[in-house]
Amino acid sequence: MTEHILIVDDENTLRYFLRRTLEDKGYRVSEAADGQVALELLARETFDLALVDLRMAHIDGLEVMRQFRQRSPETQIIIVTGYASVPSAVEALRHGAHDYLTKPFNTEELLASVADALAQRHAQAPPQASPPRARLTYGELVLDYNLHQATHQGQVLDLTPTEFDLLACLMESPNIALDSVTVLRQIRGYEAPESEARAIVRVHVHRLRQKLEPNPVLPRYIVTVAGGRYVFTPPTE
Repeated sequence: MTEHILIVDDENTLRYFLRRTLEDKGYRVSEAADGQVALELLARETFDLALVDLRMAHIDGLEVMRQFRQRSPETQIIIVTGYASVPSAVEALRHGAHDYLTKPFNTEELLASVADALAQRHAQAPPQASPPRARLTYGELVLDYNLHQATHQGQVLDLTPTEFDLLACLMESPNIALDSVTVLRQIRGYEAPESEARAIVRVHVHRLRQKLEPNPVLPRYIVTVAGGRYVFTPPTE
């Protein structure tokens, strides 16, 4: 069955771009120019996923997300935000959003996030549980499982749940090259074809590097090796 996606955004141009991009990939798409229209659609239709802008007049994206969580908890939510509202997007993740996209985003990033969210919705097996240890430390990089956050040089990294799980997956196997199919299975709990897994993991690795690496172009922690695999290289003491 074709997945049904709702776009909730007050920017006509962005809604048009999103609709064309998603329909070209075979998704069924509905639109809402504001939060009120989105909730009216929710009252009479079901959606597999909703792309929700944070900043809208009258009913903002956080309230739309809260209504979805109450009335249609199986619907995956991806928050769309500008740089100025990233803290609000991170707060949305803590309340159940799957991911957030920061404007402007590219087609590859959009489609990877959508595919990941939909696959997670339909996954039969839950992701693997984090190990019982409380934290994992390599130099100035600390992963805290209890708080579900990572810090670098004492600064908290604003990671999405997927980025945190990706970093944990790599840090738990230092100096071991992991392929994208294995990584996706470990962090999201579902199996994907190699081409799809590579596309999804590549986007998340790129975003993680932007937040973690001193120089994302020349990464020191997460290195790409032959065959599209990734390896975590601990800092030398």
